[in-house]
Amino acid sequence: MEASRRSGPGAWVLWFGALAVTLAAVVFQERTGPTYPLEGTFSAAGGSVHFLFPRSETIGRDLVIVFRNPVPAGLRAQVRYRRYRSRDPWSIVRMEAGTFQFSRRGRTQTIDGLGARLPSLRERAGKYEYFVEVADGLGPVRSVTRDKPVYARYKAPVPGWALALHIIVIFLSMLFAVRLTLESIFRHPARGFLWTTVLTLVLGGFVLGPLVQWYAFGVAWSGFPFGYDWTDNKVLIGLLFWCWAIWSNRGSRRSRRAILLAGIVTLAIYFVPHSLFGSEYNYIEGTGTGTAG
Repeated sequence: MEASRRSGPGAWVLWFGALAVTLAAVVFQERTGPTYPLEGTFSAAGGSVHFLFPRSETIGRDLVIVFRNPVPAGLRAQVRYRRYRSRDPWSIVRMEAGTFQFSRRGRTQTIDGLGARLPSLRERAGKYEYFVEVADGLGPVRSVTRDKPVYARYKAPVPGWALALHIIVIFLSMLFAVRLTLESIFRHPARGFLWTTVLTLVLGGFVLGPLVQWYAFGVAWSGFPFGYDWTDNKVLIGLLFWCWAIWSNRGSRRSRRAILLAGIVTLAIYFVPHSLFGSEYNYIEGTGTGTAG
């Protein structure tokens, strides 16, 4: 029994593996979440163009859409936009050369290039849908994202301390979950990690998460049974599986399978893009899914 308990890699190897997986999940969540702009390049006559298309902004700030210098001479561009879930006609604003303040995650950078500003929306969870269309003299006007619009959601300001605590604690929970899962592959893990995983998940996902969402959108919970927010629902699913793992390992019982299953579910849900089916204001009805308006 003791030899079985000590078999497999050492604790530092398990911690290193857990940290690597958790950091990969952090990067994935950051890159797929709406606070990270749609960024890339496209080819035009005269060279490649680097674009930054925001997908999230804070109420009170214009939505800044930018092509970063160098922009090929002769390139003309415009933004065709309207409020999402509205009966608004499409509006068009030309992109002009200038210096623009581009913000993300509370940080602002100054960018020289070709850009346009869409006026701030006033409603929490209000969205723009927009196309950035270019003409370079070699063909018809075309959209950078082809037939797919870019969506940009507005939120109210969130205190930095609340957001930072939420992010730190929720990923600490994942770190403990992955560490526990890796250990359960080789031996029965220490049950103390089970409680640490659940407690940090509850604090990060069901206390600090709703607090951040309340600041941003005026609602604490927009998952089941009140809405379809995948971010809320996936932490709920994760909690249910980890509670089942605790139940299956209560008293003298030992169930590595329950821990492995909870760990696999955790990995799956953290590699689901962030904020799918999240808060969204409906301008036609004057109501929001997961927002107080």
